[in-house]
Amino acid sequence: MDEDFKQAYNKLNIAQKEAVDTIDGPVMVVAGPGTGKTQILALRIANILQNTDTGANSILCLTFTRSGVGAMKDRLEKYIGSLSRGVTINTFHSFASSIVGKYYEVLDFSYPPKLMDDSESVFLIDEILHTNDWEYIKTRTNPSQYFNDLKGLISLLKKERLEPEKFLDLIKIDIESLQKDPESISSRGESKGEFKKDIIKKIESLERTIEVVKFYEVYENLKKERGMMDYDDVLEYAVKIVEDSDDARSDIKEEYQYILIDEHQDSSFVQNNFLKAVWGDVEMPNIFVVGDDRQLIYGFSGANISYFEEFSHYFGKAKLIILVENYRSTENILGLADELLISSITKEKLKSNKKENVKINLYQYNFPRDEILHIGLMIKEMVEKGENLNQFAILLPKNKNVRQACNILSDMGIPIVSEKNVSIFDINEVDSLIRVLQIINNPNDNVLLCESILDQTSGIDTFLAHKFIKSFSSQNGYTLNRKDFWDFTENTDKTLFSDTNPVSIWRGQLNNWINSTNGERISKIVSIVGNELLIEKSQNHEELLKNVEIVRSLIHLAISYEENPTRNASRIASADGHTKAKLNDFLQYFSRLREYNTHINIASIGLNNGVHVMTLHKSKGLEYKYVFIAHMNEEILMSSKRNAFTLPEKVKDLLDKKDIESAKRELYVAITRAKDILSISYSKSDFEGKDLTLAHIIEDLNKDHFIIKNNIQTEDEIIKKDIKHFALKSSLDIENDTLKSVMDFVKQKYTETNITVSMLNNFFICSWRWYFRNFLKLPEVKSKSLVLGSAVHSVIEFILKENSKPSDEAIKVKIVFELKKEGIDDIIELKKLTKDAYDSIKNWLINYYEKLAKDHESERNISFRDKNFPNLNIYGKIDLTERLSNGDIIITDFKTGSSKTVGMIEKKDEENRLSSYMRQLAMYSYLVQGVEGGKIVAESRLLFLEENPKEKNYLYKTHIDSEVIDLLIRDIKDYENELIIGSWVSRPCHFKPYGTSNTECEYCKIANKIFVDN
Repeated sequence: MDEDFKQAYNKLNIAQKEAVDTIDGPVMVVAGPGTGKTQILALRIANILQNTDTGANSILCLTFTRSGVGAMKDRLEKYIGSLSRGVTINTFHSFASSIVGKYYEVLDFSYPPKLMDDSESVFLIDEILHTNDWEYIKTRTNPSQYFNDLKGLISLLKKERLEPEKFLDLIKIDIESLQKDPESISSRGESKGEFKKDIIKKIESLERTIEVVKFYEVYENLKKERGMMDYDDVLEYAVKIVEDSDDARSDIKEEYQYILIDEHQDSSFVQNNFLKAVWGDVEMPNIFVVGDDRQLIYGFSGANISYFEEFSHYFGKAKLIILVENYRSTENILGLADELLISSITKEKLKSNKKENVKINLYQYNFPRDEILHIGLMIKEMVEKGENLNQFAILLPKNKNVRQACNILSDMGIPIVSEKNVSIFDINEVDSLIRVLQIINNPNDNVLLCESILDQTSGIDTFLAHKFIKSFSSQNGYTLNRKDFWDFTENTDKTLFSDTNPVSIWRGQLNNWINSTNGERISKIVSIVGNELLIEKSQNHEELLKNVEIVRSLIHLAISYEENPTRNASRIASADGHTKAKLNDFLQYFSRLREYNTHINIASIGLNNGVHVMTLHKSKGLEYKYVFIAHMNEEILMSSKRNAFTLPEKVKDLLDKKDIESAKRELYVAITRAKDILSISYSKSDFEGKDLTLAHIIEDLNKDHFIIKNNIQTEDEIIKKDIKHFALKSSLDIENDTLKSVMDFVKQKYTETNITVSMLNNFFICSWRWYFRNFLKLPEVKSKSLVLGSAVHSVIEFILKENSKPSDEAIKVKIVFELKKEGIDDIIELKKLTKDAYDSIKNWLINYYEKLAKDHESERNISFRDKNFPNLNIYGKIDLTERLSNGDIIITDFKTGSSKTVGMIEKKDEENRLSSYMRQLAMYSYLVQGVEGGKIVAESRLLFLEENPKEKNYLYKTHIDSEVIDLLIRDIKDYENELIIGSWVSRPCHFKPYGTSNTECEYCKIANKIFVDN
């Protein structure tokens, strides 16, 4: 030990030696990046053991990451050998967990609580969402919409030790404050003397947040009942134990004489309270903390720089030591870091220990993809000259940027290493395998059967698959269903297939799997199907490796599910007497993991060598020779997700707002990862062509630091290096033979499909949406919103056809009947949808039923052929048609879901096309004119049944004039023309996500899978 220790000690600078030699009392070290803090901690422990009679087991070293623990153990073993194994080196979390395991009775547990993993936490939250009647936090359109908000908010509240009742008190205080504030009262207009509208909305929003408190209470109680704890409980429980138990406190103080804490700037309120609870009454305790105020990037975890600064005086006056001599980065890199962010504790600047000094690259690109493409090309070039792939890192602002970059680099054939590597949920072949498992579980699911025919793994030629599906709607007027699939004969349509019928072969393969896997364990089923569907069909070694990784990953997931009873409540007895998990439950488990955006890495083979791709945040503690920091646009770097709930002011202040200082700290960490070469890049436009700007925190830096290139220069470099990759892979190639066949097929068959307004709306939102939904007529799972809409329409039709208004009870019975007919059988779901439907219908009955014209017609079907479109049959169904005594016609369309403002309804898009709502009203007026000899509809209405009738958006009414009709006619002309010439395949997609985490158009995704990825 002596020789290794002396050699390392003699290499230390003056400040480092002071940190190692100052053994007693509280010591606070502010250690800039690359100043050797891991070395300092290890040598200090060795020094304590060498110069005191303290045993190794009396030293406690706490850090914040598992990688930090590993690095410390390795370094310490180098200096003190096997003695290092006696030192307790742990993450804060692991150490707290050991305390909970030892003193659990203090918390009133009868046995040590089990720590939930991520998936168990997901399923507990899911269970609470689905087994309770929630008004706000579980939406009809997307039940998992607020999952991350709930999880994140509860995590923050627990880190700040805010229990449900305290959180509720804060909400009530804010509501009371708003109600008592004189500024909340309107002083003019009709509302004079009443609360202002924005105040009413804020109070209502806070009242809705009270439902989060209820969720929080249920979550905490259910965990406790089941003897479970989540990640945040561990620290809170440890603090509670040392606060409440004299024995626990005394034991810890007696056991550990020296405490060392790494990355102390990342301490949260709970972690800080732990130190105070144990050693707060000790005079000048031997606590040594290392941190850097400029590297505080865990604000979202409750970290606050004040906790780090407080250490200097809380345990007595701490010795302050500043480390600024940097052994990692060049002078230019450190100069940029110092200009970006000044320390709040010291004015000393970082000093480079290196002679090399290269300017920093600041490159502008046309699009974000170009940034990654150019970086990949530069890396390839340098690797060819002998550089090691592991010396390169690409750092990005967000996880989604990491996933996108990984996909681009993979397409370029560049090996990557990433904590956020491609998830199993992002891989087409995983979807194929899971779909077959779903068919084995339920062979009569129309949607799955159709999707499987379109899947490349079926072995059915893409175009033939499309023709096969279309043949059923052409012959029978409906989509392919399970009876068609399982019962069709080889001679169904001889014009479709030559030689052996591939659909029949695929059907036989599915049938074989259904029979051969009956009674097998889930993991065995995955293995059988995965081998036959993917591995055995691999075309080359690269594809074989990929398919092996996919199947292995799903087998691991299946085994984990089979072996963990907390994830698997539903099990069946097997022949050997053991219980066995059901395939159906595993598939639901998989579906929930996907629904809640759980990231499950592929079990990759040989991922030790590659370019490291990660977020700025994840790069902390790492170093690379070459660092590329990409997507440094103001709009990307500074964007932050708006919280879904209105929070009391005191809680708002605790949230990690994406302010300038936190952005600077993230960038500071990223910059100081670079040893020799640093490149920063940004884009001029996003993928949709919207302007992007360089992040202000970079724009404000002295340009003398940089070598600057604009988008024209970088584009030239990309083209010179690799023109092949420059073309967007995601765009459809109209020269693709299969795509050309589809275009010709549409041209031949489009006249078989009625022109409806929903069809036109689909076409102008996304032409592929039209193709799959309206042309091929793929079966779809009906959303809860559509189910509610159908039920409400049916009940209103029932009411209108009755001679007198039905009783409330009769209406409720009819609602339940219609919902059950739509497949709603879950009691809680049925109760909620019944209430929503009844409230909507009741509003209509109170406000409009009595005012109906005597001459009215419900659900009027109209079919019309315009001489301008001789090949097209135009069709519509009008919810309500009223004929007034003066001859005027009023048409009404009933809408469920959120209301729309006048501006949203009347707004035209960039092609000067009508909105979907206005196109619908225009279509109904056009149809009425067509079948009634030019009769003009006097008034067209949209009635938003779920809106408060007192709100102005409850009813929209207008007169559809000839100008609007002309715009509709233009749409029909353009629609037909694009189908004839084939330009529809390259129409831009105008999909806009709403109330969902899915930001990608599912129909474009299907088209890309079929025509691009394969």
